[in-house]
Amino acid sequence: MDTSTATAVDYDPFADAAPVARVAPTTEAQREIWLACQLGGDATLAYNESITLHLRGAVDLPALTAAVRALLDRHDALRATLSADGEQLLIAERLNLDIPTDDLRGLTAEQGDDALKQTTAQAVAMPFDLQQGPLFRARLLRLADDHIALLLSAHHIVCDGWSFGVLVDEIGALYSARKGEAPEPEAPASFASFAQALSARQGSAEHQADEAYWLNRYASIPAVLELPCDHPRPATRAFDSKRIDHVLPANLVGAVRQLGAKSGASLFSTLLCSFGALLQRLSGNDEVVVGVPAAGQTLPGFETVVGHGVNLLPLRLMPDPAAPLAQSLPAAQSAVLDAFEHQHYTFGTLLQKLLIERDPSRVPLAPVMFNLDQAIDLRSFGHLQVSTVYNPRQAENFELSINAVPMADGGLRLECQYATALFDEATVRRWLASYQALLTHLCAAPDAALGAIDIVTDSDRQQLAQLNATSSPLPPGLLLHQLLHAQATRTPDATAQICGASPMSYAQLWAQAHRIAHTLRARGVQRGSRVGLCLPRDADMLPALLGVLVAGAGYVPLDPSFPTSRLADMAEDADLALLIAKSTSAGALPWPRAQSLWLDSDAAEIAAQPDTPPAAEAQRDATPDSLAYMIYTSGSTGKPKGVMLPHRAVVNFLLAVAQRPGLTSGDMLLAVTTLSFDIAVLELLLPLAVGATVLLASREQAADGFALRDLLQAHPVTALQATPSTWRLLFSADWAGQSKLKALVGGEPLPADLAAQLQRSCDAVWNMYGPTETTVWSTCWRVQDGAAGIAIGTPLANTQVWVLDPRGNLCPIGVPGEIHIGGASVALPTLFPTNPARACTALATAAAGATTASSNTSGGSTSR
Repeated sequence: MDTSTATAVDYDPFADAAPVARVAPTTEAQREIWLACQLGGDATLAYNESITLHLRGAVDLPALTAAVRALLDRHDALRATLSADGEQLLIAERLNLDIPTDDLRGLTAEQGDDALKQTTAQAVAMPFDLQQGPLFRARLLRLADDHIALLLSAHHIVCDGWSFGVLVDEIGALYSARKGEAPEPEAPASFASFAQALSARQGSAEHQADEAYWLNRYASIPAVLELPCDHPRPATRAFDSKRIDHVLPANLVGAVRQLGAKSGASLFSTLLCSFGALLQRLSGNDEVVVGVPAAGQTLPGFETVVGHGVNLLPLRLMPDPAAPLAQSLPAAQSAVLDAFEHQHYTFGTLLQKLLIERDPSRVPLAPVMFNLDQAIDLRSFGHLQVSTVYNPRQAENFELSINAVPMADGGLRLECQYATALFDEATVRRWLASYQALLTHLCAAPDAALGAIDIVTDSDRQQLAQLNATSSPLPPGLLLHQLLHAQATRTPDATAQICGASPMSYAQLWAQAHRIAHTLRARGVQRGSRVGLCLPRDADMLPALLGVLVAGAGYVPLDPSFPTSRLADMAEDADLALLIAKSTSAGALPWPRAQSLWLDSDAAEIAAQPDTPPAAEAQRDATPDSLAYMIYTSGSTGKPKGVMLPHRAVVNFLLAVAQRPGLTSGDMLLAVTTLSFDIAVLELLLPLAVGATVLLASREQAADGFALRDLLQAHPVTALQATPSTWRLLFSADWAGQSKLKALVGGEPLPADLAAQLQRSCDAVWNMYGPTETTVWSTCWRVQDGAAGIAIGTPLANTQVWVLDPRGNLCPIGVPGEIHIGGASVALPTLFPTNPARACTALATAAAGATTASSNTSGGSTSR
């Protein structure tokens, strides 16, 4: 008995309409779609396919309607539904197709376009019932006397891209036949027969060869493709999608075709290999997997089949960024040809065989699809002018899907569907523009290394340049202590520092600083000397720091709480000329008494010195390039690394942050950070630069959330800079916040939940970013309500921040890379990478280029 014609099934969806004429097994690819549609909701909408034919001329509407209805008689897949278990196609003997017709001739052209857009949007948003059917729909819109829009929609399980090409060609042939202008087209092949042919292939030698090929290709599993997202990835896949179109002009398409032909590669292989190179740059992956759809109707004898015959081929691409594109094209061409030779092994079957860890938030293996459509043959419509448009879907299976459609003028329209849960429209437009830029540069410089090709568009480059237009004049020759002392001369009686119960005016602070400077000069300290500060956090620490600067030397902070061995390593590496300490902290770092100044036991010596600045001595005074401070970081190996910062860098930094985030003479800043952490520079010196007050927390208070809370409540503090850990310490002590407080956060990544909590508790919240080598902070960003994420902001004055790829190329906005920081005035920058952690350039974040820290307007140099 021929099981393909059996009708003994449990469910007959056509019982009230027409009898089932035939039952055929569904194909493996159809069963994979059926299973995906069981998720419901947007998952099934991702399989809605729709195309609009625009017919211009004297259209015979009855003949056109009859031609469309005849499609169901000719193609069994269009009359089919699925059994409840998805295993069988139930094909109706006959099915009448209702074709609604909308007469829109009374509307203006603009109104007609809007009505058409609304109708096509409804078509892709209306789900199909796989059991009840129908799975094919048509609608006519009469936009003008000489303009008809024919809208065809189908579920992907019974119609694919190849099928639409067949249907459009047949509509033209049938239309001409109904008008008596051409003979009736030949009967097409049956999809039921096609399904049986595919089923018979299972277990055959050809099928085994296909399986062996794909399993060999994926004997190892490539890394997950991580495209830079604009939004956090949902825990489970979201199918919402939008489409944007980008046109590659005909002259560029022709040049790409010629470029590939020189290496024996087709246009498709050349476009695909170049697209793989783009994905490498976007993701940072050396190897990428791109899904390529293949029409199964290429089986001999089934070229005219309408139904679902397409299969996704996951192609592994690894263009060599160190070589011209021509060297990668033969491998890409070979991969394409081999994959199409083994195209009947379904993607779903392959996934079942591979040991891939399933992630409900991702499309497995091939999250990106790329296709080059064949041009639809429209000659069968005779004298009518006909064009086709594939209608955008509202749901999509892939994170990114590009369908390149040939245009009449020889160009290509890139129809790009993208997951809106992951990407913004501006980002995808930028990627498509970068793809065009890549192709353009490849054609112009075919011998250039693929990884050196510039993919930054002119628009992006202009925006990045604007973000880095931070040049700001500095007072010539200004030293750090001169900047700070100038404020003291303006407000000598204002409170400069509060430590415990001992407020200190600007005049008192600087008088003590000058006495210490004279003492240091008397002991031989001068420009180029390095003076260690191993002091407790008390009222004497800040005057000692200023005294070192006035003496012409640079200070080296040595926290007495650090292990003695670490302090000894730092002191030895810094080659200290002198150590400033107190008897209470001297034991933390054993040091020769003759090379030490103890602020308590040597107090009489210090008190005997003048309270005015030392006389100018050209040979001993600092210059803008002289060391202001040398600070130690852990270094990438965990060994202390000394970073040296000049006066000009610190002056620039203080003037910059005085403007943004900003501090004024009416502010009080609570200083909580150890002097050995460079962010203390802002806490201790920024207030002195603008006439504000430093409220100095002791070491014990800084480590105690309750003590910090009490300090904030006892004093009119308006600014506090701290790491996220310290802010959480405060909140854990039941701190309720302060409405007039400016919160600066840095030193660690700012978590989104903490940012939100701070926004509820403070007047303003600023995220600060920068490596020690480029002078404390390089960028800042005021936290915004409703922001998609936490940004590092834009560069401070006289600072440039560029994001570069591993080859030193500028990354497009939003693309991950390494941050490189430099000064705005350096014409030929060399690269100074900061943290090896990846970052991305975004308009809300930092942008752009780098210099070495030693030549940076806001940078320093490294000791080790």
